[in-house]
Amino acid sequence: MPQLEERAPLLGEQAQRIYDTKLKSIVEPLYVGKSIAIHVDSEDYAVGESHRDAARKLLDRAPKDGRIVTLTIGPPTDSDIRLASRMSAGRKR
Repeated sequence: MPQLEERAPLLGEQAQRIYDTKLKSIVEPLYVGKSIAIHVDSEDYAVGESHRDAARKLLDRAPKDGRIVTLTIGPPTDSDIRLASRMSAGRKR
């Protein structure tokens, strides 16, 4: 089984795909700037004030299997861009 560092980018890509194709049109009109937690296998989600808050809400009903990803709703923030840059740099090894 791949290590967490190897799985994280794949989970992130899956979550982003779910967000873009199924959730974006639902959550962006109401929750821009808030956070969303997505369980990539069930596609269940929760919205919160922060990434931690969204994840905790989702963990109340989703399996604790390490398959939850949090994203910022709306346009990427500076923090999101820095994180994506670090993840991309790690991939180019």
